[in-house]
Amino acid sequence: MNAFHVVGGLLAVWAVVVSFLGITREGFPNTDLAERVVSIVSVVLVIGSIGTAVYTGANEHHEETPEGEETALVVPL
Repeated sequence: MNAFHVVGGLLAVWAVVVSFLGITREGFPNTDLAERVVSIVSVVLVIGSIGTAVYTGANEHHEETPEGEETALVVPL
């Protein structure tokens, strides 16, 4: 597991919670402060997810095949 899985999972849970609250409570978020907090948490989680995805992709270790060896793509049906 890497950082993207953690932050992406938190973003997904946050999205479900905010959606649930928005559907069940009219006028959610009720105050300007609550609106700012929801917005800030959402932006931080989105930026964190994007950042960790880019970092993970850039630092991912690729398996190298020995020279002269061919590889094949197998698609299960």
